[in-house]
Amino acid sequence: MANTPEEFPVFTDLDMRQITILSSRFRLYLKDFEINNGLSGIIASPPVIAEICERIEKRRIYFHIFYNCKMGELNEGSLMCFWILKLMPFSHLSIPLNELNAKIALYLLNNVLIYHAKKKGKKVNISSELYERLYYSFRFRDISKEAIMALSESLIIQ
Repeated sequence: MANTPEEFPVFTDLDMRQITILSSRFRLYLKDFEINNGLSGIIASPPVIAEICERIEKRRIYFHIFYNCKMGELNEGSLMCFWILKLMPFSHLSIPLNELNAKIALYLLNNVLIYHAKKKGKKVNISSELYERLYYSFRFRDISKEAIMALSESLIIQ
């Protein structure tokens, strides 16, 4: 087992095929978001989406190296939310950047929570008041990726 920095391989940039596969999830989420919100014309920045995919893959490796486990879809969804909020890859001509990206991140988080809860035979515990508070926090507060991960886990109940 490796335990010194020199023993670990250096993370290399993802190739175009890997980025295309990973970023296809964003296209699906974005299309679903547009349909459910009656919007069209949202623009995604391909270089920023590629960077988000790469950062998520680095975190997946981090989980493997330091915790000897897989990251899981709940944490992956939380990371997507975090990086959407941090890097703001989506834009629209008539919606402020932070508003749009906060809405997309919250929509994504909600869908990930519902998917994960259903898969585990559990429920999501999120009131409309909490949803509004999260939206406000996503727009105006600095939230860490670990906080979003912990929050996600706490919103899944029996």
